Amino acid sequence: MKLRLKSSLALLMLIISVVPAAIVGGLLLKQQSDVEENYRIDMLDRLATTIKQEFDYRFSLLSTSLDVLSRDRLFVQAINNYFLAGHVINSLGTLIKNTPLTKAAYLVDDQWNEIESYNGIPGLNSFSKLKTVLNYRLSAKGKERLKQWVFYYNGEKLMSDKYNPTRRGVVIGVPIFRSMTDELKHLPLGYLIVIVPIENIKKVLKPYLKDGERVVFKNHRIGDMENMADMSNIIISQGDIDKNKPTIQKTIKIKLENKYISEPIEYTMVVYMNKYISKNPYINSLKYISLFGLVIILLAFFSAGMTYRWIARPLEGLMATVRAYSQGEYQRYGRDLRFAEFFMVDKLIRKMAKTIQAQVSDLAAKNAELNAAYKEKEQANLQLIDFNDELERKVEEKTLALRCSLMREENRRSMLQSLLSFSHDLQVDKNIIEVVMTQVVALYPTAGWAMKAYTHNNEAWACENIDKNCLENNNIQPETHYSDYYCLPKSGEYLHCFKIKNSHNEVVGVIIMQYEKLQRDDFEVISLFIRQLSTELEGRLLNSELARIAVTDSLTGIANRKAFDHDLEQHIQLYNRYPERSFGLFMIDVNGLKRANDNYGHSMGDALLIQTSKLLVQACRATDKVYRLGGDEFAIILEVGDEDSCAILWQRLETVREHTNYASLPSGQCVEVHFAMGYASCEHYSIDELCLIADKSMYKDKRSFYKQRGIQR
Repeated sequence: MKLRLKSSLALLMLIISVVPAAIVGGLLLKQQSDVEENYRIDMLDRLATTIKQEFDYRFSLLSTSLDVLSRDRLFVQAINNYFLAGHVINSLGTLIKNTPLTKAAYLVDDQWNEIESYNGIPGLNSFSKLKTVLNYRLSAKGKERLKQWVFYYNGEKLMSDKYNPTRRGVVIGVPIFRSMTDELKHLPLGYLIVIVPIENIKKVLKPYLKDGERVVFKNHRIGDMENMADMSNIIISQGDIDKNKPTIQKTIKIKLENKYISEPIEYTMVVYMNKYISKNPYINSLKYISLFGLVIILLAFFSAGMTYRWIARPLEGLMATVRAYSQGEYQRYGRDLRFAEFFMVDKLIRKMAKTIQAQVSDLAAKNAELNAAYKEKEQANLQLIDFNDELERKVEEKTLALRCSLMREENRRSMLQSLLSFSHDLQVDKNIIEVVMTQVVALYPTAGWAMKAYTHNNEAWACENIDKNCLENNNIQPETHYSDYYCLPKSGEYLHCFKIKNSHNEVVGVIIMQYEKLQRDDFEVISLFIRQLSTELEGRLLNSELARIAVTDSLTGIANRKAFDHDLEQHIQLYNRYPERSFGLFMIDVNGLKRANDNYGHSMGDALLIQTSKLLVQACRATDKVYRLGGDEFAIILEVGDEDSCAILWQRLETVREHTNYASLPSGQCVEVHFAMGYASCEHYSIDELCLIADKSMYKDKRSFYKQRGIQR
């Protein structure tokens, strides 16, 4: 009994010694918790100061960049000069890349018509509210109207939704003037509008936050722009926010101002931070201390029990045995723990040259004969000086006639030389009508000329020294006359009409000459000129037709594989020069062409390809181009082909497939038109993998079609 009392006293002493230690430990942990809380408050102050400084620095950098850009001479001249559009796009792109807060920019004139934009929406008409406010500010006096104006916006679609899905943010308007000296005297030439979406503000400030930290912006003063936007409750955080955790916060009122901003904007920033780094260490420590004390008490009880079991009980039994022995009882009790080009006229030119040389030689011989005859006449005149006046007059008339003949021969030779140069000019100069009119006026400067080339322009007359009304009143119709040349009288002169025919004796044009009656020599020169002209016209027409055939599919009439390769290379070069101008590529394959050929013959297969090409052309825009690559393969190149444009064309083609279309033969047999398609845009894929991605997408669509209809390929 005394042993049990001693064990109870020992347990009580153990409890008395553990409880004060737990209380002292709790007080020490409370002091440590207060030190940690002060440390968190100091971290909160530094975080709030850092975010405020970063926010002010970003807007100050943006304001400085806008001021420098608005004073760029080429940028200012681009408002009235279309040829400087490239400089504007490069400048806006550089601005967006160098200032992370911005995502889109517009350059507009003083009537708020868009000149250029970067990441904006072409043809945007949602500046009406901003226009009203900015024009009101610019009517103010002094230098304040020259500065930048900052406004909030909410709900206005100033750029693509993928850049600004919330449609909220800040608009900065900068007036642009012709020169710094005239800023106080004139209205601005236009405005530079920069968009700062909420997403970019979050993107800039988010790296400064850790888990459990967040920043809330609340609009403090908007002034006369209250009805334009609401900037309240903009929350920036790193990770998910647990509202059940206790936080500490700090509120700062910030004024967005610098020397470039006309009217500062005030707003309130609240910074939140978790109160504890993890759970409350004081509470956790108390739990651990309590658990530790309980464990110690249990251990004490267990120790006491074990002590009693292993020590007290044997001693008690020993005492009982001794007691029994002392009483004379000696009994012991037992005790038990993953195409080219062609066409040469060399033979014709050489033949003409030989003819001209022969004619020139003939003229020289005649000239020599005339000179000899003239000398003989002159000698005869010297011998017959006593002839009467009548004979002298006749001699003078004859001499004058001979001189005129010589002059005509000389003129003819110069005309022939001119025709040689005319042949060369026709091959070099593309404007054939201008070359012809220049040549005929040089041959006969006093004559009136008019020309109409059916292969060039079937309606318009090209005229020189002749009135168009004269041609219309005389009703000149070459088709009604049988001969290649006919003449119409006109008030003392004549209208000489020469038909221009090709090698098939078809009329390809007509030349009108308003002149006196033609001599034989004149007629020969003009006829030679007409033959040269008709040969050139026919050659040009043939070259044009051959060039067209070279890039056209003979069955469907659309562009062929050669045209596709050329156009694709052009688009790639343009994209490499202007990366913001994306283009798209569709690959299309006709389903069921082999079955149509096998069941109905190749005429049905041709009809199926022709009908498919018509449906594709009808579904495309004017800027898109459809090609037949060969067999049952087609392609489409979208000149303006970002991901959104490709998706719209996909939807139009899907609508074509949903409506059942047929290709039919005159016999009444028909097959359904269906095709598989896939696309890719260089906005999301590189140039090297564009064709591969479109092909893969097309084959996936084809497999889906065959699987859906249960057809074994």
